[in-house]
Amino acid sequence: MQNGGASAHLLSPRDILDVAKAGGIRRVVLLSSQGVATRPQSASHGDVGRSIEDAVRQSGLDWTILRPGGFNSNTYAWAESVRAQRTVAAPFGDVGLPTIDPADVAEVAAATLREDGHAGRIYELTGPALTTPRQQAEALGDALGEPIRFAELTRDEARAQMLRFMPEPVVETTLAILGEPTPAEQRVSPDVERVLGRAPRTFADWARRNTAAFR
Repeated sequence: MQNGGASAHLLSPRDILDVAKAGGIRRVVLLSSQGVATRPQSASHGDVGRSIEDAVRQSGLDWTILRPGGFNSNTYAWAESVRAQRTVAAPFGDVGLPTIDPADVAEVAAATLREDGHAGRIYELTGPALTTPRQQAEALGDALGEPIRFAELTRDEARAQMLRFMPEPVVETTLAILGEPTPAEQRVSPDVERVLGRAPRTFADWARRNTAAFR
């Protein structure tokens, strides 16, 4: 913000890319979202993400775009109830998605930024298998060495909870992805293995590394 309380000038993605280019940057890796492709009509997922991706593609830089699906770390939202009651409450308990370990996203980002051969590529990043919320709760229990009870929320109950901290358009799109995912949103992508030369980590791997948050 400028002195005197004047409104700050917000840089657009194109402005930021122009500054980077002028500073000698020649390669950019954008962390985007799977929803740009799977929910193109969604204002909260498709429209904004697409405009940023377009700016990157038109920047004149060597670019790579990463489109991860849901993160395993979204289950940190359960940490308080797991610590206090050994309970997970979530909707759509038996709907699976190939959620990804954020550490894998970071490793792919580092590889594509530092290595040649990724310019002009769009990588969709997922975990190795479909995992349901009920299975995630079981994996957390296994990691903790204690059973975790799963309590299934109705869509309305989940919506009411999410509206406490998320804008309504984001809530509606998120519930649609969690409850009625498209085939593309349930597809296991080969791109993590393609870039890193190994399979992506499982949710159970993530749970074992992050038990401290749930104890």
